[in-house]
Amino acid sequence: MINNITLNNFRCFKNSTLELSPGVNFFYGKNGSGKTSLLEAIYLCSSGKSFKSTNIKSLISIGTDAFNIKGYDKDRGYTLSITKEKDKPVSVLLNNSKTTTSKLLKEFPSTAIHNNTFSFADASPDFRRKLLDRSLFVADQSFPEAWFSFHRCLKQRNALLRNGSIANIEPWENKISDDGTILDSKRLIFFEQTLNELNNITSKLNTTSSIDYLKNIRIEFFSGWDKDKSLKEIMIENRTIDLQRRSTTVGPHKADIIFLIQDIDARQILSRGEQKLFSILWCCAQHEVLRKTYNIRASLVIDDIKSELDDNTFGVFLNLLDSLNNQIIFSCIDDHFSSKIEPNYKDFKKFHVEQLR
Repeated sequence: MINNITLNNFRCFKNSTLELSPGVNFFYGKNGSGKTSLLEAIYLCSSGKSFKSTNIKSLISIGTDAFNIKGYDKDRGYTLSITKEKDKPVSVLLNNSKTTTSKLLKEFPSTAIHNNTFSFADASPDFRRKLLDRSLFVADQSFPEAWFSFHRCLKQRNALLRNGSIANIEPWENKISDDGTILDSKRLIFFEQTLNELNNITSKLNTTSSIDYLKNIRIEFFSGWDKDKSLKEIMIENRTIDLQRRSTTVGPHKADIIFLIQDIDARQILSRGEQKLFSILWCCAQHEVLRKTYNIRASLVIDDIKSELDDNTFGVFLNLLDSLNNQIIFSCIDDHFSSKIEPNYKDFKKFHVEQLR
């Protein structure tokens, strides 16, 4: 994990250095002070991307030509440098050697919850798949190979469907079936591990009416096809439909995690605050799987923690901190609640953002 980070010409930060705690890190400050920018920079160390902007060039401070972020993992002695010049691709150096942004996830895994994706249950199936796959990319060395192979073959099958010719489709279906079955098996195992950890975490929380709804949520993994038949059988059966739609309609690329309360989509029942708390709990459960099963410590980045959470639900979040062993980084406008955290955590640090600029 990142213990030290230095920002140069990154958004509103000209030259700032932070020492992060391996436990709980809290950033506070008024709107526009740079709280989200700091969390963006920390997350950038894990992905080479911002969770807020798709245009990474926009992160360069106005009036300057480039930004640089330096990170340090003191436990492993790893150094990281990320530079973005206006007219050049992102440059990433890990231990002074060039590497790719995809390598960052493996070395500095993190998950971000922010106002655009605060609801795991309400997000698209693609978002939930990516969140699951993101952890598997970090934890399972054979998963990336199967994932990339599957999507390359899927692209070829879809090209044949778009051209309206399936004479040579069978070899691609064979490979899709092989890789897809591997993906499905690995996803299902990690999903079940996460579900177990979610139950472990919620059982440790103080019982309050704020989390009663968790007892009623049924969480299921959908593989992307009817498992009564093999993936290859389903693809053969669906060729006519797929030709009409010019795309592959079944398979791991259609997988999802489904949330139900009394057989009703949970999104139709849960409040926005309940959805956000559940998203935090689910991400924490995935991180606990990484820590306990794979000895990997991931960071959870939460922008504007109080948004959508009432006082009771926020109290559950504070209670949650007791049961976690990973780095958590979150922000809020004011500091009225840190007194509830600070006495209980030796690894707690808080940062007044206006004083960091």
